[in-house]
Amino acid sequence: MYQKKNIALFISHVYGDYQKNLCQGVIRRAEEFGYRTEIYATNDGEDLGDYSKGEEIIMDIPNFSDLDGIIFAPGTYSSQALCDKLRRRLKNQKHCQVVEITEHPSDFPAICMENNLTAGALTEHLITVHQAKRICFLGIGPDNYFSNMRKQAYENAMAHRMLPVGPRDVYELTDVRNESEYLDALNFFTENGTNKPDAIVCYNDDVALSFWYIAGENGYEIPKDFALTGCDLSDAGQNSDPPLTTVTFPSYQVGVAAVDMLMKYAKGCSDQTATIFAEPVFGGSCGCNYQHTHMGFKYNRALNQRISTLENSMFTSIKMSAALSHVSDLDSGMDILEEYAKLIEGCEEFYLCLYSDWDNISSRVLALADASLPEDEEAFSNSEDDTMLLALGLRQGARLPECSFSKTSLLPEFLQKDSSLSYLVCPLFFENRVFGYAAMGFRGNKLNFQFKLVQWMTNITQLLQSLCEAKHTQALAKHLEDIYLKDVLTGLSNHHDFMLKSQALIASCAPTDELIAIKIDLDLLKTINEQFGHNEGDFAIRAIGQAILQAADENTVSARFSGDEFYILMKAASQKDGEKFISRIEEYLNHFNQLSSKPYLIHISAGFHCLSCNHLPDAGAIDSAFDYATEMMYEQKNHKTKNVLR
Repeated sequence: MYQKKNIALFISHVYGDYQKNLCQGVIRRAEEFGYRTEIYATNDGEDLGDYSKGEEIIMDIPNFSDLDGIIFAPGTYSSQALCDKLRRRLKNQKHCQVVEITEHPSDFPAICMENNLTAGALTEHLITVHQAKRICFLGIGPDNYFSNMRKQAYENAMAHRMLPVGPRDVYELTDVRNESEYLDALNFFTENGTNKPDAIVCYNDDVALSFWYIAGENGYEIPKDFALTGCDLSDAGQNSDPPLTTVTFPSYQVGVAAVDMLMKYAKGCSDQTATIFAEPVFGGSCGCNYQHTHMGFKYNRALNQRISTLENSMFTSIKMSAALSHVSDLDSGMDILEEYAKLIEGCEEFYLCLYSDWDNISSRVLALADASLPEDEEAFSNSEDDTMLLALGLRQGARLPECSFSKTSLLPEFLQKDSSLSYLVCPLFFENRVFGYAAMGFRGNKLNFQFKLVQWMTNITQLLQSLCEAKHTQALAKHLEDIYLKDVLTGLSNHHDFMLKSQALIASCAPTDELIAIKIDLDLLKTINEQFGHNEGDFAIRAIGQAILQAADENTVSARFSGDEFYILMKAASQKDGEKFISRIEEYLNHFNQLSSKPYLIHISAGFHCLSCNHLPDAGAIDSAFDYATEMMYEQKNHKTKNVLR
């Protein structure tokens, strides 16, 4: 059997720069040790439905006994509830070591990226190099952990240099997207233009650049009027003029360190914590000299390309949604999805895997739709089992045949054996209904999952949900049809349905055919009701209904109008076919009586009458045929020994 060496990474919002770099660090370092990475990604907060329910599927996809190590990045999750449930699940699994990437105390060995204390280093730089005295801090909060840590580092540096932090030196934003708040912060720091600070340390680069823009709009020049720093080394900050003084964001190195810690545990080492430290990056916004790189045009070109890509992805997603909206079956949906999956840049392998019961009808609808089944007949539904369906498989543009595989494996074994790629796994769900997952492998193991693919995953889940709803609707429609056309007790036709189907059957007859009218009656129903109760009488009637259904074919119309009388009209070659039909019913009931534990026996009396189709009979002729069959049935019944007990 193929021996796999796999590391799992649990992470959310994988299209973010931090997440993508972290994933890439894990993938590359794992490759060096001969391991494949399985990235289990969620988009909590960015998808449809109730995230606390549907996205929990991510915990059930991997086979933990098949993993050699797990890396957990809780800081990437928007949903704390999902993060906490995942933490508990990882803690309870006993198969492999877990390493957590965190800033908080952890239940697992931890890798920490320390880029909070560097806010203090930037403050020290402003004081010692640029002789700043009044330095302000612009954060977010007040409950943001990282902002509070950076504010504390700033305050500690000020205290170390015996500089005061005044009442108008710290401002915390409540909405980082609201430009008016940055204007409020500017007026707060400058005391409405009467007292400029020497420098402002910002929570991150985005906050610093937004504040910079507002300051410029109000006549302030950076760093001439006051210095400005950020934190997290964004491309936008480095391509501003002057470049933003900031802090490195070594997420790639964090991924590498997490794999290294797992490898140490595999060798018996037991380090509990390792820290990757960020470093200051001094640009011109703090007042330092800087060298013009004249690379801004490349950044602007990249921005324009990004905008164009987003616009194109919106239109593509709209076209994809429209194309899938008319799909009525899974195969057609997969044919359409194949064409769109081929458009994913750098994706060499794409797999859509569904649980065997992905389109199950809900128990409530199933119970309603099957309300007419006999009490001893169990309603059929697809129960969850240990198999998955590979509904769509693409490798290097070629479509693979649909197949089933064990749920204990992420993908069919032959696919993983022949591939060296790591896989990004995204759950497919709609509210609390789970369908399965999509797995993607990218060329050269260079992760290229973009935000637009979240829209594509949403289109896929909407397709699957639509197919499930259509199946539900069909079940309910069938139930309504049964109410109108079926006998509730037996599932046979009622009088209205019998008349409709009889007309169609008569119209299909050839001149050489015969029509046989058969009348069947349960023997001693009154005795069964009196001695054992009406429920047992109903049971006996249902048993005869099942016997008729077993004996009937496409040339037979059968019905129960009321009571224990059954009407059958069949197209046949001769009257012997009528005799054989009655014999099949009696054989079924004899076998039933032998196996049944009921204290009574179920027997019938039957009669039949044949009509020639040389001239198609009218309604009157059919009624007369059933009258003759009824007379024959009662003649048989009157000559029987009347005993229902065993």
